[in-house]
Amino acid sequence: MKFSSYYNNLGINAFAISSVLKEARFLTLPKISLILPVVAHRQMLKTLAHGSFRFISFENYLIDNVEFFYNFNERYLASLGPTINSLQFLHEIGVVQLKDDGAVIASDLPFDASMGKRAERVRRASANIAALVSGNAEVFYLNARIVL
Repeated sequence: MKFSSYYNNLGINAFAISSVLKEARFLTLPKISLILPVVAHRQMLKTLAHGSFRFISFENYLIDNVEFFYNFNERYLASLGPTINSLQFLHEIGVVQLKDDGAVIASDLPFDASMGKRAERVRRASANIAALVSGNAEVFYLNARIVL
């Protein structure tokens, strides 16, 4: 699977990371690197953005949606570079501050309707994505079969 630069460009990647960080308040770098692989999966993002969806636990989500994780390792590896680029961009424009082994939101990156439906879906899903990646990173990496 290719990590399409047209579908997942610096703008949408930076917006996704900042939106999730805004909800989570602080995420470690291993947890931040899980955001873009989630956003890159259309059905996963659609499910997490649905108004009636309520996140219970990573394990519960994995069991209910195991088909979303079949190529998670490929998406993860393909998104490492874009994740670093997005973090650097967000840091340079003052949206994110790097602290300890992670990042915090320093200022809001506001949503505008002109950003498109995909950005709107990311915004709606950001609280659920934050909950999904905020748990134990080792459990996520193991169960998503991420090979380091």
